[in-house]
Amino acid sequence: MADVQLIDARDRFVHNVAAIRGVVDPSLLDRMVIPYDRLLRRGSVRQGLVSDASSNGVTLANGDRIEGDIIVVATGSRYASPFKPQGESIQAFADSLRAANRSLTSANTIAIVGGGAVGTELAGEISSAYPGKTVTLVSGSPSLMPGYSDKLAATLATQLRQKGVQLHFNRRVANLTTLDHPFMGSVGEDLGGAEQLVFPALGARPKTAIFRQMPGTSFDAQGRVEVDEWLRLAGSHNVFALGEAAATGDPMTIVAITRQVPWLAKTIAALLGGRKIDFLAPYKPWPTRGILVPLGPRNGASTLPVLRNGVLVGSWLTSRIKGRELFIPRYLKEFGYAMGTQR
Repeated sequence: MADVQLIDARDRFVHNVAAIRGVVDPSLLDRMVIPYDRLLRRGSVRQGLVSDASSNGVTLANGDRIEGDIIVVATGSRYASPFKPQGESIQAFADSLRAANRSLTSANTIAIVGGGAVGTELAGEISSAYPGKTVTLVSGSPSLMPGYSDKLAATLATQLRQKGVQLHFNRRVANLTTLDHPFMGSVGEDLGGAEQLVFPALGARPKTAIFRQMPGTSFDAQGRVEVDEWLRLAGSHNVFALGEAAATGDPMTIVAITRQVPWLAKTIAALLGGRKIDFLAPYKPWPTRGILVPLGPRNGASTLPVLRNGVLVGSWLTSRIKGRELFIPRYLKEFGYAMGTQR
């Protein structure tokens, strides 16, 4: 068995998958922010900022060195507040989510800029929780969910329109006050009025500062670090990268993580057992781009990453897989907590 040293800049884990619904229901904070104290059976969790990583281990910002036989760097991505923490403070993240909810509660008209997964899901959550509010989604793309199938985009658009959401495509909003957090302003007189609560939802940006200090690394068009077929960094035999910061061939979704993590855990176990990596199966991404897009607890649509072109499913299965619970019970269990357990 391996002795695992987990290093995180925050003192608790943020299950940000639930943050979109947290905008309409901030009580979810009690279940989406999870302590690390029950996570590991062997090893320890240390709060700290990693300033450098190499094949020998990692260096923290305070100068401490932690050595390891296998190094995994999973730095994730940034997104506008309140959908992901903007820094190391859990309190600041919680405050931003509650502030967004207060603004939402008092606003009559809401504009969402961006038609990807976060913008689409947010429009569904707000229109489900507050059916009396005017919700407008503006996208510079010709449809929702760029990069995914036209059928998925059309299904989600139909459901949003049925909820009263106004959709405007091929419209780029210039001169946004900020891209980093919601604000009161306007995206245009013809797009909802002069005074709206505006949510920027313009996509994730991979966090790659550590990788950019490592010799020989390169990056794809999205800014994700390039890896070999075993998810190792260039020129390294034991430094792996996964998740949103790594160019694995998967999109930046929780669906991708459900494939990457079990594969890497199995591969590391084999390496620690004396196997040579050349004789182990390389990582293969899902055969198609899978994604789960709930529009509130009961509606939504998804592409399941099976078969060559994926399988489109509607509200019932999307709700069962993700929409009802947002994977919260699963993550609580993995961290050693049951629903309702005192934390």
